[in-house]
Order: sequence, then structure tokens, then C-alpha cells
Amino acid sequence: MRKEFEFTVKGHKIKIVNSWFGGVKLYVDGDFRDQHSTFIANGKTALLSAKLADLGILEIFPISALISVEMDAFLITDDERLQVYSSHKRLNLTQQRLAK
Repeated sequence: MRKEFEFTVKGHKIKIVNSWFGGVKLYVDGDFRDQHSTFIANGKTALLSAKLADLGILEIFPISALISVEMDAFLITDDERLQVYSSHKRLNLTQQRLAK
């Protein structure tokens, strides 16, 4: 099964592609940046990351459920850790505005 997640962070188009046999892959503005092959992800460890120019580091935390996978994304700067995307919960307005 293949599942895709797409969102924007500060003008950068982020795409995460997850498949059972190919693992999870991270693309930023269409460029392949990172991949990880694991069957189980607990959401406590970032399995993917990419530097977003001078904005900071984007870290992706996959969360495995029984049949599906969800994703959380955080933008890490020198002094902050901002959640910029979640496929399974709604971000508050402040978080949504910071990601745009």
C-alpha cells in the first residue's frame, strides 16, 4: 500500500511517500532528500530530516498504526521546535500561520 502526504512549509513544497516495501521517502521542492526503511515507527524518533535553506531543519516523525501510517513534521530552529504538519490531528491557528 502506498500513501502520500503533501504540505507546504514557508514556501517549500514537502512530499512524503510511504510504501510497505519501499519505506518512507522525503522530497523537498521535488528533490529527493532522505529515506528510511522500517516497518514499525513509534513517532518518538525522527526518521527523516532535511535542511530547509536558512529556515532550519525539517524533521519527520512517522507513526505506525495497525494498518495505516500517520506523519508529524517539526521545523527545528536555533531556539524553537515548531510543529508544522500533522496528518492525524488539527494544528492550532498559531502553528498553521507559522508554517505558511
